[in-house]
Amino acid sequence: MNIYKKLLFSYLIVILSISSIPGNAIPKTWFSLGWEDKLYHVIEFSVLGILGYLAYYSDLRRPFIIIISGGFLFGLVDELYQSLIPGRFPNAFDIIADGIGVTFGSISIHFLRKYSHD
Repeated sequence: MNIYKKLLFSYLIVILSISSIPGNAIPKTWFSLGWEDKLYHVIEFSVLGILGYLAYYSDLRRPFIIIISGGFLFGLVDELYQSLIPGRFPNAFDIIADGIGVTFGSISIHFLRKYSHD
């Protein structure tokens, strides 16, 4: 298993660990339920898209479809999981932000790697 695959699976565990924090334990000074929350989701899942790309791009026949779909599905599962945590609630807009993030991350790293070698 390459280092990127290990980092990817470690990062998935980190995301689920953060999702396991009860809602009343999250400081309100740095976390908001407004647009800032969506920005956090985009950033978080952009990193996921980058790691997914680095881990699996050369192994997959249609890498973007798999990486983006997998990231979106993980975002959906993460939101459903949060519904089981006291004080946390699933939000459809979070899933959309997750999808935007994983798409942005995977496409960005693709073009960064493609054009940095020229």
